Amino acid sequence: MKYTYLTLVFLIIIFGCKPSEKLVEKKDDKQDLINFLFQDYIGEKPSASFIVIKDGKIEKCQSFGYEDLENKILANCETNYRIASVTKQFTAMGILILINQGKLNYDSKLTEIIPEFPYYGKEITIKNLMTHRSGLQSYNRLYPKDWEKQLVDKDVLNLLMKQDSLLFPANSKFRYSNSGYAILSMIIERVSGKTYKKFMDDEIFKKLGMTNSTVYLNDLKIKNRAYGYNLIKNKFEKKDQTKFTAVQGDGGIYSSVSDYAKWDKALYNETLVDKDLLDDAFSNWDENGKTDGNGYGFGWFIDEKNGKKYLLHNGSTRGFLTTTLRIPSEKITVAIFSNYGNLGGLKRKALFLASLFSDSKTPMPAELILKMDIEDNGIDDFATKFNLIKSDSSKYDIVNEELLYLGFGFFNKEPEKSKKVFELITAEFPNYFGGYYGLGQYYAYKTEDNNELAIKNYKKVVELNPSNEQRLINRSKNMIKKLSE
Repeated sequence: MKYTYLTLVFLIIIFGCKPSEKLVEKKDDKQDLINFLFQDYIGEKPSASFIVIKDGKIEKCQSFGYEDLENKILANCETNYRIASVTKQFTAMGILILINQGKLNYDSKLTEIIPEFPYYGKEITIKNLMTHRSGLQSYNRLYPKDWEKQLVDKDVLNLLMKQDSLLFPANSKFRYSNSGYAILSMIIERVSGKTYKKFMDDEIFKKLGMTNSTVYLNDLKIKNRAYGYNLIKNKFEKKDQTKFTAVQGDGGIYSSVSDYAKWDKALYNETLVDKDLLDDAFSNWDENGKTDGNGYGFGWFIDEKNGKKYLLHNGSTRGFLTTTLRIPSEKITVAIFSNYGNLGGLKRKALFLASLFSDSKTPMPAELILKMDIEDNGIDDFATKFNLIKSDSSKYDIVNEELLYLGFGFFNKEPEKSKKVFELITAEFPNYFGGYYGLGQYYAYKTEDNNELAIKNYKKVVELNPSNEQRLINRSKNMIKKLSE
C-alpha cells in the first residue's frame, strides 16, 4: 500500500523537490494516512473510534473494527467505550462544580468531609487528591486475596480506613493514585447528597447533552456498548471485567467520541464552572501551589513544549485503551477510544492526527512518518530519512522510546529491519539503554553464534542502569549469565 501523502511530504518538505503530476492528482491523501494509522483495527478485529475537533467543529469522526465481535456489530462514533482513567477529567470537574457552588474549597480536608477517616488523613486536602499528591496507598494492593466480588468506591474507602499511614506526607511528592480519585467520588457523594452516577448524570451529562455517556454499574444495560478484548494466543478473547473495574471515580465512565466533542466544547466556556477554575484544572500544581511547566493539573497531564500547552490523559483497563489530547492554542482536540486492550500507541496517533488537521502547526511523531516510509520504500535509506527529519525538529517530534517501539514492531517478522532501527538508536542516543537492549535481543534470538555481541549489548544496558527499569536490568543480567555458560 502506498501512502502518497507521505511521499508528497518528503518530496516537498524534506527533499525540496517538486511533486510529480501523479502525486498532485491524488485526492484523498488524509484518508490514506488515517487508514495507515488505524490499519491494525481494520477487519475482523476490535475497534478504535476517533474524533478530531478544530475551532469548535468536528473535522473528522471515524471508526474501525467491531464494538462487539461475537455479534458482528461494527463500531461507530456513537459507540460507548469504557474510557478508563480519562474518567478522572470528569471526577475532577465534579469537584470543581461543588467548589463553584461554594460547597467545597481546595483546602478542605479529607477528615472534615469524611470525619470517620483515620487521623493519618487529616492533612490531605481536596487539591492533594486531585493532583495525585495525597500519599494514599494503592487500593489494588490492599484488597484481601479471597475477595470475590467487584470492588466499588465505598470498598476502596473502607480498605483505606483500615490503614494507619500514608506512603509519603501529603503534598510532598507526586504519585499517580487511583485511590485518590475513588475517594473523590465518595466526597462528591457526601457533599452533594447524590450518588456519583446521579451527580454525573445531572451536573454534566444532561447539561451537555452527552446522551451516550454513563457511569458503570454492575448489570446496567449500556447502549451502544463496546466490549473489551485482548489478543491471547492469536485469538481475541472478551476481557471486559476484573475485580477493580467497577470502581467509578478513577475509571468507571462509558462514553463515545461524539459525546466527547460536547465535553470538549464545555471546556472552552463557563457552562459548568467559572473560567478561573478551568484555568486551575489546566495548570500544573506542585508542593508550592500552581506553577508553570509540565506536571499534573486536575484530571489532566500538562506538557508544555515549543511554547504550546498540551493537555493529555490516557486510560487503560481490562480490554480498553483510550487517549485524549487538547491543544488550546490551536483550538484542536483529538480523542481515540478503543476496545483492543493490548494494542497501544494511541497517544502518538493522537499527536499525528493533531498535526495532520492543524496544517502541521504541531509536530508530527517522527517514528510514524518513518514507519510509513519503511512500508513504502524499505529500510535501506532509513538513516538518511531520519537525519533529514532530525534537521527540522520544529516539524517532527523525535522520542527515543517511540523509535524503540518502532524497532520491536518489526522484530518477529522482519528482524533485519529491527536491527537497523536499533543501530540507529544507539548511534543517535548513545546514553539511552533501549537501542542496546534491542540489539541484545536481536543477537540472542534472531541470529546464530552471536552470543558475544548479545552479551556486549546487554552489558551496556546494565552499565547505563536506567531508572525505573529494574526488571529489564535483571533480564539483561540473566541473559548475560545464560549466554556466558
